[in-house]
Amino acid sequence: MWSSEPSKIPRRAALIGLAALAGCGFTPVYGPGSTASQLREQVRISAPATAEGYRLLQALRDRLGRASSPTYDLTVTLDFTQIAAATTAAGSTTRYNLPGSANYVLTDRNGAVLAQGAVDSFTSYSATGTTVATSAAETDARDRLAIQLAELIIVQLSVIDLTP
Repeated sequence: MWSSEPSKIPRRAALIGLAALAGCGFTPVYGPGSTASQLREQVRISAPATAEGYRLLQALRDRLGRASSPTYDLTVTLDFTQIAAATTAAGSTTRYNLPGSANYVLTDRNGAVLAQGAVDSFTSYSATGTTVATSAAETDARDRLAIQLAELIIVQLSVIDLTP
């Protein structure tokens, strides 16, 4: 039968789904009392003194905030590698892959390790333009990779348990 009223079935299914999530112990990652909220403005971050390290530091600070009196220390090391991904018959490289990884350690002020891990990702860039264009593309790719690694670190830190 045709009806001009919108169906109430999808709305009911959504409400039932939300009720089921509430009953299973689901808690929002950024909700009150969550690890993500406990880390906000409580972490002193140490990153390598490189352009990529600075970009990673800025991305982490964007998500965690600046700590005026830190409760935790986060130390991050970076490793980037450049790999020729495409070459011409003459041997010129036209595209590079840029895989990278970050190792991190989260400690409390007493030095006790609360979390540690590694994340990895990759990006690519083209080397077909001028020298200046290729250099700019590489810089942009390194920045993107540092931001990707920072986001992956945040995801992993958001799900750890900080309760004593």
